[in-house]
Amino acid sequence: MMRWPRGLQSVEETQRPLLIIFFLFGLSGMSWVPRFPEVKANLDVNYGYFGILLSVGGIGAILALATVGNLINHFGVKVFLPMSALGFCLMIFITVSIREEVLFIVCNITLGWLIATFNIAINSQALSIQERIKKLFLPKTAGAWSSGALTAILLSSLIVDRVSLGLHIGVVQVFCLVGIGTQLFKIAPYFIEPGSASASFSYSLFTVRKFKVDWPFYIAMLMAIQMEYSMTDWATIYAQENLQSSPKFAALPYLVFLGFMIIGRLNVHRVFDRFTAKELFDFGALIGGGGYCAGVLLSHLISNSNPLAYWSFLLALAFGGLGTSFMAPLFLNIAQARSKESFAAVIGQLGLLNIAMVSVVRLFISWVTQVGGLTLGILIPGLMLISLIFFTNVISERKYSQGSTRLS
Repeated sequence: MMRWPRGLQSVEETQRPLLIIFFLFGLSGMSWVPRFPEVKANLDVNYGYFGILLSVGGIGAILALATVGNLINHFGVKVFLPMSALGFCLMIFITVSIREEVLFIVCNITLGWLIATFNIAINSQALSIQERIKKLFLPKTAGAWSSGALTAILLSSLIVDRVSLGLHIGVVQVFCLVGIGTQLFKIAPYFIEPGSASASFSYSLFTVRKFKVDWPFYIAMLMAIQMEYSMTDWATIYAQENLQSSPKFAALPYLVFLGFMIIGRLNVHRVFDRFTAKELFDFGALIGGGGYCAGVLLSHLISNSNPLAYWSFLLALAFGGLGTSFMAPLFLNIAQARSKESFAAVIGQLGLLNIAMVSVVRLFISWVTQVGGLTLGILIPGLMLISLIFFTNVISERKYSQGSTRLS
């Protein structure tokens, strides 16, 4: 058996390397997103077709979410973490340089599988560390990822007119790969060991595992997380088209949303032991959803020539980002506490259902936007967040304690 050198003296010391890995994961994965117009130009396709080409990456993600969790349970993360990290860093660099549509589809599906595989493996490792240190850790990892994504957007905005697409992505991916590899080497002695799977290897590899769906719980989670996806899709478009902001400032609302989400994720542990999970979700739903809807409505009612409309929208996204910031990692925490499955299997199941449910809501919001206007469309995630208060009864009233990350 391969023995890893013990560079760290205790499991508590793995927190910093893990946060660095999540930061670099966000930086790497989001590095090419702000430069999609150049990727589209390389392929010489229209925006509608380019959107379809991008969406096929979900096929790879679905394949990973349906199978990788059980494979990690059989073999541990020591194979999947370095392999998928090398794979997605290399594949992002290759994908941005492609000019053939068929090759782009193949690479994008492969990229989707690699990113989803790394996501399952690294989050499983984070959950394992959280269990061992007996402290809330998952929201911090989500905050670190968001910080990396924000850094990628800011970096791209600074160099987009000065550095070529290939050089930009190449340097970022090499930097991220070296950084991730270095930190993985540090935490390797504490990698999750292979577990005893409840299904045979052939079954877990070739068959999508059946699992019981707790629909009230998953609907509550959908209400909580939709805001994050919708702001990625619509915040910049609303600022530019409805508020008539210049392209230079159109992306600022999304950056504000991301910034306040990071603040919430990195600081929720300070109040985690003082309130029940239900109280935290109710507060986030009312403050985040209510503040967001009020700000959006105000920006719509004020003339778009008045700067107050733009500032109202910024305030709306600040409320939305802060209110929803901690919800996704806490839902993952609760799902793991309620399940007898392995960390990886739970993450795979949650991810699979998230993709399905969020995709349906995205299509619905697109249709509402087309029929009723953009303002009505972007109000939907805020109304969903407010309606979370009617679903929080599915979350246990019992408190978490800092001594245990499970429901107690």
